[in-house]
Amino acid sequence: MALAVLSGTLLALQVYWGAGILVLLLFSLYFRKSPFTTILLVFFFIIFSFFNAHLHQTLQKTILSQQASAHTIQLTIKDIPSIDGNSFISLATIRGEKILARYYFTSEEEKRAFKQLKPGAVCEVEGELTEPPPNKNPNLFNYKKFLYHQGVYWFLDIKEFEGCESKSSWKDILITLRFTGLKNIEESFPPTTVGVTQALLFGETGMIEEDTMKSFRELGVVHLLAISGLHVGMLFAFLHHFLLRAGVTREAASWMGISFLLCYIVLTGGSPSVVRASSMLIVLLLVRKTSLNIRVFDSLTVVFLILVLYEPFSVFNVGFQLSFVVSFSLVISSRTILKDASSLRQMLMVTIVAQLSSLPIVIYHFYEFSLIGFLTNLLYVPLFSTIVLPMAIIMYFLSSIVTAGWVMVPYETLLEGIQWLSSAVSSFPLSTLVMGRPHFLVLLCYLILIYYAFVGFERRKYFSGVLLILLGFLHLLWNNFHPYGEVVFIDVGQGDATLIDLPYNRGTYLIDTGGEIQFPKEKWEEKSSSFSVGEDIVVPFLKSKGITRIDTLILTHGDLDHVGGAEAVLNEVEVTEILISPGSREKVEMEKIVEKAQNKRVSVREAMFPSGWRGDEEGLHIVSPLDEAYEGNNDSIVIYGEIGLRKWLFTGDLEEEGESGLMKTFDLPVDVLKVGHHGSNTSSTEPFLEETNPDVAVISAGETNRFGHPHPDVVERLTTRGMTIYNTAMNGAITYRFWDKRGTFSAQLP
Repeated sequence: MALAVLSGTLLALQVYWGAGILVLLLFSLYFRKSPFTTILLVFFFIIFSFFNAHLHQTLQKTILSQQASAHTIQLTIKDIPSIDGNSFISLATIRGEKILARYYFTSEEEKRAFKQLKPGAVCEVEGELTEPPPNKNPNLFNYKKFLYHQGVYWFLDIKEFEGCESKSSWKDILITLRFTGLKNIEESFPPTTVGVTQALLFGETGMIEEDTMKSFRELGVVHLLAISGLHVGMLFAFLHHFLLRAGVTREAASWMGISFLLCYIVLTGGSPSVVRASSMLIVLLLVRKTSLNIRVFDSLTVVFLILVLYEPFSVFNVGFQLSFVVSFSLVISSRTILKDASSLRQMLMVTIVAQLSSLPIVIYHFYEFSLIGFLTNLLYVPLFSTIVLPMAIIMYFLSSIVTAGWVMVPYETLLEGIQWLSSAVSSFPLSTLVMGRPHFLVLLCYLILIYYAFVGFERRKYFSGVLLILLGFLHLLWNNFHPYGEVVFIDVGQGDATLIDLPYNRGTYLIDTGGEIQFPKEKWEEKSSSFSVGEDIVVPFLKSKGITRIDTLILTHGDLDHVGGAEAVLNEVEVTEILISPGSREKVEMEKIVEKAQNKRVSVREAMFPSGWRGDEEGLHIVSPLDEAYEGNNDSIVIYGEIGLRKWLFTGDLEEEGESGLMKTFDLPVDVLKVGHHGSNTSSTEPFLEETNPDVAVISAGETNRFGHPHPDVVERLTTRGMTIYNTAMNGAITYRFWDKRGTFSAQLP
C-alpha cells in the first residue's frame, strides 16, 4: 500500500519516477502471486494518491503579488530567526501565506536587539516581494524548487522594521522553548561543542563548523548529527523509566510519553527523522491500547502513508528519503541480522545495509559516496549512541544548575578529539568516491540491484552483490570515458569559469574558477560560513559531472573574479598543472594560489605564445600574451582552437589593446567567441569582430552586476552582426555538447 501511494504521488508530481516505481510494484505483485483483493487495494491507493497529490499541486499557489516598490506589510514570524553576521532571515507569513523574510542590520546594536525577536511576533515592516532565483547551473541544488515544495514563493526584502508585537500560539511557545534551549547551549557550552550539541538535542546544524560537517560527510557519518530514531527511542525510554520510578501509572506514563513525542517534533524543528521515529512510536503506543497487534514494519508503513498523503511534496525532501529508505531496509533485514550470534557481525551488517540502501539517494543529491563509511560507522555509531548523546543530555541539564566550566571539560575534550580524528581520517586518499549525478535509468538499476543484493545476502548468494559492484565500476568508467565532449560556461556570477571536457578522457581543462570580491567588514558583520563561488558552485558542479581530475587549470590573469575559486578547486580536485599569465604573481591572490599549488606539488607554469601545453595535442593553442610584461587584462591568457568541429576563442578579460595585438599577429577565424571582459565596452571592438567574424558569442556576467556588464553598445555590435548571443546572467550556464561530428548549444534557462 505504501509503494502504491508513493507511485501514485510521483505519477502526479514527477512522472518518470512514478512510472518506474509503478512498474517495479506491478512486477512484485505478479511474482508474489498477490490475491485479487490486494491488487484491487493497490490500484485504489494509486488512483487516490495520484488525485490527492494533483489536488495539493493545484491548490498550492500564491495569493501575493510583486509590487513595483517597497510598501508597508504586516508579517508574522513563524520560526526561529537565523541571525548570521549582518543578516536576518526567517520564515514568516503574510495573510496566511509563507514567505522568507530577509533583512540586513545597519549596526551591532540593532543586531543585538533582534536576537530577542521570538516566533509568533507580529511585525509591521516596509519591504518588497521578490521571486527566489532559479537554479542557474546543471545538477546543482535548486533552492527555488526547494522553497516551492515548502509552499514558499517569495522573498520579502525588508527595508525597515516599524515595530513588533508578541502574539504567540501554543506552537510558537514550543518553538520559543526550542529557541531558549539553543540559546542556553550557545551561552553555556564551550564554543567547540555548541554546534554538535545543538544538532544532537534540537536538530539544529547551523552552528556546526563547515570543516566538521565536511569531515563527517566524507566519513559517511553525517547522519549522526541529525536526530535519529535511536535518539528519540533513548529519550523516550529515559522519560518513561523516570515516570514509572516516580510512581506514575503505566497508562498515564504512556499518554505523557505520547504528548512528549508530539512536542519533541516541534522542539526539534520537525526534521524528517524525528517525525518518522516519533510517529512510529506513537502508532505503536496507541495500537497497544487496542486489541490489534502490529509490527514495527507496519507502523513504519502507516506513518509513511499518513505523511505522504498529508504532504505529498515531502517525498522530495532528502532527509525524508534517507530516513524512510534506511529504516525500511533495516527493518526488513532485522530478522537476518539478529540471527547472527556475534554482536560485531550484527553491527557490521547494520552498517552495510544502511550504507548500501542510502547509496542511490546520496550520489544523486551529493554526487559522492563514502567508502570509508563502512568502517567509520562501526566506531562512530556506538560512540555517539552510548557516550556522546548521553553526555550531551547530562551536560545540558547540568548547565542549568552548575556554572563551573570544569564540568564541561570531559565533554569538550571528547568532542574535540572526535573532530580531530574525523578531520585526520577524512584526509586519507580514496576515503570518498566521486560518482557524479547518475541518469534516472542508472539510478533505477542501482535500486533494483541493491534490493537483489539484500535478498542474495539473506540466502548466502553473493552474485547480485558482484553485479552491484560491476554497475558501480561501469558508472565510474562512463564518467571518465564517455563518448561525448562538453564545453560549459559555468554561471559564477560576475566572473569567468569554463570547463572543457573532451571525449574518451582525452583531456579535462578548466579556464578560470570565478570568485567574489570581498569588501572589508567589521567583526559583527562577518558570517560564520560565507558564500564561496569555488566551494559552492565550481567544485559541486565538477563533482556532479563525476570529474575528479583537471589536467590543466588555466588562470587567465590575476583578477579575483577569475581566480578566487582556485583554492577550493585545488583542495577538492586533483589538478595536474596550472598555467598562469607571466608576471601575474605580483597579484596577492595569484601568489596565494601558487603557494597552495606548490604545497600540493602541482606544477605551475607561466604560459605565453608560443609555449605549448597538453591542450596542443587537441588543437588548442595559447595565442596571448605575446610578452612577459604583466599589464592586467590585456595580458590574459587567450586560447584558440577547434573543439567539436567549431573554432573557439577564449579571451579572458582581453581589451581593445590586446585584441589589436592578436589581429596584427594572427589570422583567427572564429565560430564561437567568449566575449572579453564580461561584455565591457573596452572589449569586442568592431574591427576585432570584423576580423574574427564569429557566429556565436558567449558573455559571462553577473545578474544586475555593479559594472553594468554587458555594455549596451557591445550587445548592439553583436546583434547587428546577426550573432547568436548567450549571457550567463540571463541564461545561466551555457553548454555545448558534441558527439562525433554533431554538436548543440543549450542554456540552463531558455
